[in-house]
Amino acid sequence: MAYQVLYRTYRPAKFSEVVGQEYIVKTLVNAIRNNKIAHAYLFAGPRGTGKTTIAKLFAKAINCQNFDGESCDECNNCKAYLEGNHPDIIELDAASNNGVDDVREIIEQVPYAPLIGKYKVYIIDEVHMLTQQAFNALLKTLEEPPAHVIFILATTDPQKIIPTVLSRCQRYNFSKITLYEIQKRMIEVLDRENIPYDEKAVSEVARMAEGGMRDALSILEQCLAYNPEKLSLEDVEHIFGLTSTEEEVDLYLKIHQNKVSEVIEKLRNMYAQGMDTKRLAVDMLEIVKDTLIYSDKAKEKLLNRITAAEAQEIINNISMDTLLKDADNLEKLISREKMNQSFLVYMELCLIKMAETSNTIRPITKEKEHKETKAESTVESVDDKEETVQSYIVEPETEFLLSILLDANKDLKIADQIIYNKLDLYRYEPEKRKFYQLLIGTELFASNKDAIIICGNKSQSDNINTKATNEELYKFINNEFGIDKMVYGIDNDKKRELIEQYKRTPAEMRNRPVYVEKYHFEETREKKPEDKLKDLFGDVVKVED
Repeated sequence: MAYQVLYRTYRPAKFSEVVGQEYIVKTLVNAIRNNKIAHAYLFAGPRGTGKTTIAKLFAKAINCQNFDGESCDECNNCKAYLEGNHPDIIELDAASNNGVDDVREIIEQVPYAPLIGKYKVYIIDEVHMLTQQAFNALLKTLEEPPAHVIFILATTDPQKIIPTVLSRCQRYNFSKITLYEIQKRMIEVLDRENIPYDEKAVSEVARMAEGGMRDALSILEQCLAYNPEKLSLEDVEHIFGLTSTEEEVDLYLKIHQNKVSEVIEKLRNMYAQGMDTKRLAVDMLEIVKDTLIYSDKAKEKLLNRITAAEAQEIINNISMDTLLKDADNLEKLISREKMNQSFLVYMELCLIKMAETSNTIRPITKEKEHKETKAESTVESVDDKEETVQSYIVEPETEFLLSILLDANKDLKIADQIIYNKLDLYRYEPEKRKFYQLLIGTELFASNKDAIIICGNKSQSDNINTKATNEELYKFINNEFGIDKMVYGIDNDKKRELIEQYKRTPAEMRNRPVYVEKYHFEETREKKPEDKLKDLFGDVVKVED
């Protein structure tokens, strides 16, 4: 007997063997039991998730003479299906048979009754490949087919199907199969094949499949072709040009340790050895994601790519703001992969940009661990102890805003929320509409007894912080709401930075006044030429001719 590939050998033969699409299987089984079978179905979803498999199982089940939740595999219909020659189950690959003539052949056969089964079932795979004329030809038959005909359309791209066809089908959306379910199925296959395996190798193959069971079994087969004796992590990494998690974490930490040359050199060496650059970028994004998740409540069970110890090491060396910026840079990098052949160049630029970000946003560390670092500002303990509680390497503006946040409380914020509760009142007042336009879309971030911090986009925060606007806004909220407080604007990046600084502040410092010199925002309007000259040369006496 000719060799059969794994994904065909272990293709589900019963509904109970289908992995990851339980709700779809349950719905279809109930439809057969209750004799409520639709005349047209659309199975849509990513590749390798079971669309064609379930279509075939459904076609077999509705023609089974002894169906009871599963096909009996003993009646004439089931035997004909298993032998691959059931005359009433017709499959059409629309990728290669997508013309109007191919559809007309189907239409011509539709009126004829089934030969041995109860229903005549047409399974059209990759249906989105049909031409516009072919869809139009199929439309009338799809809308009012004979009672003995059922259409099952399968596609990975439902957006390309014309709306008039979509509206005539009962649609089922297939989801990607979870990592756990793919791993479980692969282990079952390996056990049946009596092949030993490393659990990390199974996890890596499952991750590479990206939610597709067929892809997972195809990758597994390629690995076993290389080494039939065992599935090992080293073989998987060698075949597909992958790097170990330990190497990736080490590379990521080096990026933020000012070792850019070393990182670039290592990256090029890995590339020369066949490393998949896109996979490395995706892995790094997963590392950042895992670290951000772990930083919240330190739940190890939520980690997918790295260990708790690795996550903690990253947290100790890299600030949350830097991690968020890295995630954004890596996401943009990955989106370029399909548009550029020189992906390595863009990856190198991305890593350099990440290193530069790390230089401008430095992690907050304890003074005893970094005695060589001169802190720009120091928050002293409330009890006037001589020891330093924590050193903050922040800009003066951030230090001042942090002092407001440390002294803020919920009750004051609720009281000051009146500004937003009554903002609509000024929407149509000519003289006060500008304050509505200034504040709409912003939020009250924090409030203490002397100041309010408002969060909006960069343009809004810059506008609020200009001297003229700031003075007008102060007078407005004082006159209209009786709130005698200064107002300061921040954007979302500054908000994240402040939250991170607040989290790292010792608990005893929160909700206690921290006295710092008031920060004055600079005027952002363009200076007059004479003012610029004065800044450069001081007061100059004009000499008359």
